Amino acid sequence: MRMRIIVPFVICTVMSISFVGSVWGNYNSNVLYASLLSASSDKQLQRLDEIAGSLYEAAYTNNRQAGFQQVQQLQRMMTVELRRASGHKEGWIAMEQDARSIERALVNSQMSSEWLLQAARIRLAADALVRPEHALLLQYESIMQDDLSRVEKAWKRQTGDGAIAARASMNSLEAHMKRVEPAMNLLYGSMHGAEVVERISYTNRLLEASRSNTTNDAMIDRSIIALKESIVHMYDKSGRAEVLPTTAIASTSNPLSWTLFLGAFISAILTYSGWRKYKLNPFGVKPLP
Repeated sequence: MRMRIIVPFVICTVMSISFVGSVWGNYNSNVLYASLLSASSDKQLQRLDEIAGSLYEAAYTNNRQAGFQQVQQLQRMMTVELRRASGHKEGWIAMEQDARSIERALVNSQMSSEWLLQAARIRLAADALVRPEHALLLQYESIMQDDLSRVEKAWKRQTGDGAIAARASMNSLEAHMKRVEPAMNLLYGSMHGAEVVERISYTNRLLEASRSNTTNDAMIDRSIIALKESIVHMYDKSGRAEVLPTTAIASTSNPLSWTLFLGAFISAILTYSGWRKYKLNPFGVKPLP
């Protein structure tokens, strides 16, 4: 009779230990897989950054042959797997569009001035993926603030052409925003810099309307102040969206294994309870009072 209780207890205990080992083994294998996948993605991103740097150098020196080779390598590097591993979709789309624009410009034998902007955008975006905390695009905060300071000075000119001068100064700010936009999209998504883009467009419309005296100075003053605040907010780390990890960590839990483990554990407890009851009263007969 005792063996009928002990044998199931031993079996349940062994099953519990086995399932614990299975769960722990799955955990370790998932972590190892994630580490290997992350290392592979890091190498690909490093290579992408190198190609983007060479592409920008080719554009800066007007080396069309080198530029064509680099943009083809770049397009081959931007695989679906790499896109899933790091960055936001909007940024990858922008990089792909810029690469196609460069390819078309080179096929049509256009000068580097026709594809230098796209090469710079790709360079900044790739750099941001590799080193997000020290990305080159972070240097553009002071550059854009300087652009806006020139806009303010031009607007406050007392020569009667303040709106025209300010609108001309806005071109530099707009160009710099276009340059960093893909990198911002890659790191934080398309909505992160959307406010700056909208503020630039709105301020431009106000300045253009001011030439015909269809607006007032106070609206332009408020718009410039709001634009300055939106640039600060875009570069404010506390207001940034979460950056996607270089590689998504694989799930470390196995629901089936945990279910089986819990079932075995409960069975072991019930078996032990039955054994104790049997030990206290092996024949199931209550003693006479």
